[in-house]
Amino acid sequence: MGQARRLLVAQNVLLAVSYYLAVRLGLGFRFQHSQIGVVWPANAVMLSALLLTPKSRWWLVLLVTAAAHVAAVGGSIPAWRVAWQIGGNSLFTVGTTLLLHRFAGLPIHLESRRQVLIYTIAAFAMPALFSLTTAAFILSLLDLEPTYSAGDAFLRITLTNATGLLLVAPVVLLWARYGARRLTEQRASRLWEATAMMATLLGVGAFVFGTGPEIAQLPSLLFWMLPPLLWAAVRFGPVGASTALFTVMMLSIWGTARQMGPFVLSTEADQVLSLQIFWIVLCLPLMLLAAVIHEREQAEEALQEQRNQLAHVTRVATAGELSGALAHELRQPLMAILANAQAASRLLAHESVNIAAVREILHDIVQQDQQAASVISHLQLFLKEGEPQYETIGVESVVRDALALGRSTIDIAGVEVQPQFSAALPRVRGDAVQLLQVVLNLIVNACEAMSDAPASDRQLRLHVTQAGRHNVELKVADSGVGLPNGKTDRVFDPFFTTKPDGLGLGLAIARSITTAHGGRLWGENNPRGGATFHLELPIENNHDGNTTAHRHR
Repeated sequence: MGQARRLLVAQNVLLAVSYYLAVRLGLGFRFQHSQIGVVWPANAVMLSALLLTPKSRWWLVLLVTAAAHVAAVGGSIPAWRVAWQIGGNSLFTVGTTLLLHRFAGLPIHLESRRQVLIYTIAAFAMPALFSLTTAAFILSLLDLEPTYSAGDAFLRITLTNATGLLLVAPVVLLWARYGARRLTEQRASRLWEATAMMATLLGVGAFVFGTGPEIAQLPSLLFWMLPPLLWAAVRFGPVGASTALFTVMMLSIWGTARQMGPFVLSTEADQVLSLQIFWIVLCLPLMLLAAVIHEREQAEEALQEQRNQLAHVTRVATAGELSGALAHELRQPLMAILANAQAASRLLAHESVNIAAVREILHDIVQQDQQAASVISHLQLFLKEGEPQYETIGVESVVRDALALGRSTIDIAGVEVQPQFSAALPRVRGDAVQLLQVVLNLIVNACEAMSDAPASDRQLRLHVTQAGRHNVELKVADSGVGLPNGKTDRVFDPFFTTKPDGLGLGLAIARSITTAHGGRLWGENNPRGGATFHLELPIENNHDGNTTAHRHR
């Protein structure tokens, strides 16, 4: 037997066992002295199997569930009713599956508001239609069912199936598609948090639903269930929310069936209806909250990705602007290497070779090669593309790398650099490439701003110091033309530029990167001319860790 066939057999055995147990649980979820079913999970199991199975194998799902249904109820009810149940359940679940295929789309992940709303509507509309075809409703309509009226049968069957679709099917679908895989991908701290959340939910639920009948005098205790449910939805998304809701359902049935908890003072029929309304009221808001948070995280991730791509584009554009200076900086060591190699060849051509001179030449070649390699490595680092890599770095090292990368631009502009680094500076947490882009942009802008200043006045002052208890600050001060009057903050607007050939994106991207790192970037004019840009970044111990790069998905 091939591996694919063995897997198919295992899946169908699991389906048969799950459906059989779901039927038995559905039949067993009845309160004392009552024949009213609370929830019918069997149809939710069949719906989940159809949604997870290609259409070409739906017949196998229907066949397996039919056999499991006969095994679960055979002998306890007449054969004609068993056949009616199998046919009705099959039509109901196939119709619901086709409806979700058409309007909600696959897979059912419940990670968007649209899919949650469509799924919820289907979970009520299809059971309502299905209830009109059941034996219980038709017999009640014909006055052949002495226990329930037609209206009671309609409401009971609709809510029993709706709650199954709302509380059972999402757990099966989401854990089958994502849950087990995501568990293996989580960090240990994340798993401990999930364990703490479930322990809290079980503890609160056991108290609320497992205390004697006297607690029914305090129905407000149900509000205690909200904190762990919100915890599950906010931190663990649709998988966590659906799992928490399923747990609450099981706890509430367990307690109420034993005449404990806040629902036991009403009649048994009212107990069922109260429980079902309680689940429904919890389900839709909680699943919508999980979907909204997931959509927001997705939007922030997309925005971060766009920000990263735009930052990379501006780095490439900046490299293009610096290409002449970079070529000049590379040409010098390459020409020196060539000249030294030619000199060494001439020395080696003599009969009496001056070993000391050759050794000195080789030493010079190594130094020039290292200089060229340093230029290339800095350029490669600057042009690097990919996800931000947050690490602990020193701002002073970023400034030195930016000065090394822009050295030729500084030399050509005739600018005197005056770096100043305070002692024992704390480190920050960030992406070295993106911060290098910010600092290099400030240095290049300062050099260009001083292009019309007298050569003796072209001074670039870089001062890195600790600003207060929580930040490290870099000041980039020049003696150029300064910022436009009344528009000192507009220079950070996209496409605003004072350069004839500028794009107006450099400072906008620089501020965006700084904000993503939890810092601030602003500029101001100096009293004696020129401008100073301030870059503040939070030190590592005070970083809030809420940037997109650190958020759990």
